[in-house]
Amino acid sequence: MKEEAIFFLDENELYQGPEPYFYDESKYEWARVLENNWHIIRDEMADFIAGRKEIVLSSPNPPYLSDPSAWKNIYFYNFMWQYHKNCRLYPKTFALLKSIPDLTFAEFTVLEAHTQVLPHIGETNTTIRGHLGISIPAPWPVMGIRVGTEERGWEEGKLTLFSDCHRHTVWNNSDERRFVLVFDVVRPEFAGQKYWVSAQSLSALTIKYADEKFGLFKRLPKPAVNLAHKGIACLWYLYLPLQRALALP
Repeated sequence: MKEEAIFFLDENELYQGPEPYFYDESKYEWARVLENNWHIIRDEMADFIAGRKEIVLSSPNPPYLSDPSAWKNIYFYNFMWQYHKNCRLYPKTFALLKSIPDLTFAEFTVLEAHTQVLPHIGETNTTIRGHLGISIPAPWPVMGIRVGTEERGWEEGKLTLFSDCHRHTVWNNSDERRFVLVFDVVRPEFAGQKYWVSAQSLSALTIKYADEKFGLFKRLPKPAVNLAHKGIACLWYLYLPLQRALALP
């Protein structure tokens, strides 16, 4: 039976569905495409990896995730919201990303030495999250990812696929920076709804941010929060195609 789509509006929610902690990368054709071409991303991002350029914090990280200086990113997509400037600046990486079917989210990220991203959940159970190792200076357990009760390390040019609706955390206890490409692909059973999935995920992010910043939804009953989520999602659903087609900010 097909699992129902879930969107997490509260960071304390728990996923209790059947999705595994980690997925088998060999089952996905697009996984081989990424692994075979990972050097394209490495070469285009070489200035960041070598420290000749610094990643500017493009999206503030919530306090419950990490220190703002620990984890920075270059967005290409945030649930179908396209960062047109970055797509133009890094055209080879962008071209590779466009080859992945049902991609909704992609960012190039750095995790600084001796830092971590605290345990947290994603926005939905409808996607598969991937980490493609780009510059991995140390093996597990010096650096790695824990999803649920399972831990893994990264390898350069290799994919790690997992379900980020489970509580997960990453750490870097080495003396060097870790670089990965983070991305989301809609699970096959939800692929025909990727704009609506993305709109609802952005709505969940909006509600979490508003709660963190202003406490807007914390005092509302859950039915009211769910209704607000659907209403905000409808606005995102109307905006996303325009934003992509017209190259809006």
